[in-house]
Amino acid sequence: MKGSAEFVFETAHAGMIYSALALELDDELHRSNVELILCEGSIRLMIRGEDAVSLRAALNTWIRLVKIAFEMVSL
Repeated sequence: MKGSAEFVFETAHAGMIYSALALELDDELHRSNVELILCEGSIRLMIRGEDAVSLRAALNTWIRLVKIAFEMVSL
């Protein structure tokens, strides 16, 4: 079973957060696919997994990375 999730994070710091997160896109994921798109005032994160386990793992990783990036620009 394949699954996907899409998030849109609106922020005035979209460019800075995108730059920080884009570096993580180079990591090779075996059973999931991550797409990060910079929009005007927001970041769109799309995660696709080959199965529920890989989708959950990718979601946990990327939501944690986004949370940390938001905390860092708020300092």
